[in-house]
Amino acid sequence: MESSTLIKKCNEFLDRLSKFKDELIMLDGSVNNDLIAKLEDNLQTLECFKEKMELKGFDTPFIGVGRLKGSDEDDIYDIMNYTTYLRRIVDEKKGALERVRYAIVAHKIALGNILDEIGNKEIIYLLPYDGSYKESLTNLPSFFIKTYKKILNIFESEGKGVISSTTLSLIVVENGKRKFKRVKTEEQDYERYIRENYEDAIITSIKRNYSKNKLLNDQYVKKILALAYLVTYREEIEIEIEKKLRKVLSKSQRKLISKYKEIMESLGGEHFEGGIIDVRVLDELKLKELKAREELEKLGLYKNGKPIEELRISLDVEKNITEDICLKISLKYLSLDLFNYYLHKTPDERTRSNMFPSILVTPSKAHLKWMNIEGIDAKNVLDLKFLFEKELPKYNIPLKNIGGVALYLIHDWDAVERFGFKKEDIEEVLRNMAPIENVKSILKEKVDIKKLESYNEIKKEKTKKFLNLLGKI
Repeated sequence: MESSTLIKKCNEFLDRLSKFKDELIMLDGSVNNDLIAKLEDNLQTLECFKEKMELKGFDTPFIGVGRLKGSDEDDIYDIMNYTTYLRRIVDEKKGALERVRYAIVAHKIALGNILDEIGNKEIIYLLPYDGSYKESLTNLPSFFIKTYKKILNIFESEGKGVISSTTLSLIVVENGKRKFKRVKTEEQDYERYIRENYEDAIITSIKRNYSKNKLLNDQYVKKILALAYLVTYREEIEIEIEKKLRKVLSKSQRKLISKYKEIMESLGGEHFEGGIIDVRVLDELKLKELKAREELEKLGLYKNGKPIEELRISLDVEKNITEDICLKISLKYLSLDLFNYYLHKTPDERTRSNMFPSILVTPSKAHLKWMNIEGIDAKNVLDLKFLFEKELPKYNIPLKNIGGVALYLIHDWDAVERFGFKKEDIEEVLRNMAPIENVKSILKEKVDIKKLESYNEIKKEKTKKFLNLLGKI
């Protein structure tokens, strides 16, 4: 298939998908097998378009251009004449491929949330199934776009990243002689690792090895997710902002802001400041700004080219409130969904899930420091859960309900039930864990160990030793 034909067919298919959101909204919250089949069928078609485009080099459309050698001046002049044509072709190829990639992510996230019982069914209705995420973004108010950028930033790792392993320099005694050894371990409790394997070794140096993984690497997933949580909860955000503004600003201050915005909107701009300005419209923007200031001066909202004090203060208050509430509400829902995702799913399930495609399977506390869930110490609960995921398989303890175990040990039974775990299932895991001394030694600094010890039904020392030895196999 010729590239131009491929682009035409692809764009026609994507344009048909632009109506898919309307079809979903008409479902009014009901999800059925027909919808799932339609999403899967769309996804298969999109993946096919993507494969064909990548095989035709759509993501590197300029490859080969510029490798011409030995060309004379006439050849170079002819090539320059084709610059506009080449740029149009390049834009068409890259634009179609980018749009397909965004559409694929939107479909995957929708399927992930529909097919999983802990999925957020609310976000599926406004995803950009046709790949036109920029159109959805530009339809949002400016403070939403600022929040969008902040959400993108939370997916970036900070500092040194995650500790992946520790390299230890040791002096050990072998056959009555001291020897120098260098060992590398992925165990968090490296002191216990040394005691178990080298007994009376002396540590002479410690080097922590860090991986610089981001919470989420895929740029397409990041952008679709950030957009999804803003457009889904836009109405709630705007209602809360209006409530807070009515509470904080006086009627006269709100009236000043309203008049100010009317002038700005009538001239097709908000504040005429910040961002990247196209030099081709620079003169036009300057004229608009000048006209806006004249109108504002006439209304008494500006003086000597600057906002009057009451308007300036009112605008600052409004700006702070809108940005704070917008971020707070969108992160509230993102935090809850991601917490549930990590809490309920095993590492293996997370590698296959499309609720959060390509997200880090096991993040560190640093990756999740932004997470905020009312009444729950989310970072420490998940940190404990990830520790269990590493330790408990050594003792053949299933990982299915350990999120509930982490909730109980850090909080209480109310927290366990709040997040959908059954008390009897959690107690069964606690009884399996309680006799294992190695597990208890790891937990001593993290939780009230008495909560675990109360489930220890095994009293025989030989049995305890056997269980501890399991972890060394």
